[in-house]
Amino acid sequence: MKLCLLIFCLFIVSCNLSPRYERPEMEMPYEWRIPTEEATETSNIDWWKQFNDPVLDGLIDKALQHNQDIKVAIYTVDQFVAKLGIARSQLYPQISANASGGREKVSTTIGTTQPGLPPIFNDYSLLFNVSYLVDIWGQIRSTVEAARASLYAEIQTRRGVVLTVVSSLASSYIKLRQFDLQLVIAYETLNSRLEAYKIAEVRYELGLTSEIEVDQAKAEVETALIEVDQLKINIALEEDLICVLTGEPPSSVERGKLLIEIQTPPSVPAELPSELLNQRPDILSAEQNLISANAQIGVARSQFFPQINLVGDYGWQTSFWHQFFTVPSSVWQYGVTILQEIFTGGELTSNLNLTIAQKSTLVHQYQSTVLNAFKEVNDALISHKISLQLVEDHKERVKTLAEYLKLATLRYEDGLTDYLTYLDAERQLFAAELDYAAALGTSFTTLIDIYAALGGGWVVEADRSVLNYLK
Repeated sequence: MKLCLLIFCLFIVSCNLSPRYERPEMEMPYEWRIPTEEATETSNIDWWKQFNDPVLDGLIDKALQHNQDIKVAIYTVDQFVAKLGIARSQLYPQISANASGGREKVSTTIGTTQPGLPPIFNDYSLLFNVSYLVDIWGQIRSTVEAARASLYAEIQTRRGVVLTVVSSLASSYIKLRQFDLQLVIAYETLNSRLEAYKIAEVRYELGLTSEIEVDQAKAEVETALIEVDQLKINIALEEDLICVLTGEPPSSVERGKLLIEIQTPPSVPAELPSELLNQRPDILSAEQNLISANAQIGVARSQFFPQINLVGDYGWQTSFWHQFFTVPSSVWQYGVTILQEIFTGGELTSNLNLTIAQKSTLVHQYQSTVLNAFKEVNDALISHKISLQLVEDHKERVKTLAEYLKLATLRYEDGLTDYLTYLDAERQLFAAELDYAAALGTSFTTLIDIYAALGGGWVVEADRSVLNYLK
């Protein structure tokens, strides 16, 4: 008898109808398309501090404290914590109490009153109810497992929001400093073109040139003015974005180092493709959603089997206060209820098929997330490596065109070449300087993209900082 009871208890504890979870198999690349042998840093550092710009550091700290999207993600996680608590509560007996008191009168014409009981009497009762759903088939445990996985998924989603906010803010700040540099270039070009325009007017008045050169010089001034105005718009938009990311209303943004003064880290993070599965928040979130869906299959399967519920009541019921807690006034009952679905018109089967289909969907969503992660890392590595070379190419082009403009200016002033040659040299240098500033900004944003694509320990640390700020 004791052996049978032990076997039954072990059966109750061990039975779980959820399929065994296994991470979906995928073809994993051994290395990235761009070799990273020279890389020495990992993605577990506060990478933005490598830029050595205290203003950027302060903006990111402010965003971690005040960004509204992060706060939404934090309290969304709290909701899933509560949902897990609700699911786990069903693992324990449910106890409730019901107290009532009243005065009533029964009919004396139909003989329903008990002998010695007046037709008008008091009725007081206090009942405690205990119920316990025996989780033989693992329905509750599967529900708890699903809720726990959903919570872990939401935590990773919160970390994904932190990753997005930090990387977006850093990129936006770099773009702001890029536009600032381009605006300086545009103003310098505008001033030089205004001088050229004045000279063209004087030369025209002296009869040395035609009116065409005046109109050409004026058109170049207007082109520079258009570029200045467009850059002012770009600067204002980036400032507004930075303010939103830091949880503030739109206003001007403090500047730190010039773009050409910001330090470039000596190397890029070195991570293997296989490590990406355990450090990118979106991949981890997708896998936890898959685990939750796998557990829901166990919940659906358990609906095919009897649901056994142990119930019991104990309390007191009387018409007189002085008899309330006496033995004669006590009432109790206990028993077992068994519910077995017999015919549901295919509802249980359809519900099981639904959970299986949902899991299959999430399997492919997980695989798609992993593939997209590989793509983003490769894209960022390729873009960063080439952008560094582009910075040097644009820098050399600026030097060459600056020399070209210098020679064209001398020859034009000596009357050895026409005005169009001078204009061509000046236009090309202006465009080259703007392109150089853009390439320099891109070299930083592509590095930021690498850290954002890799995820890693820095996201966990930033997420921990967010939670510490709330304490």
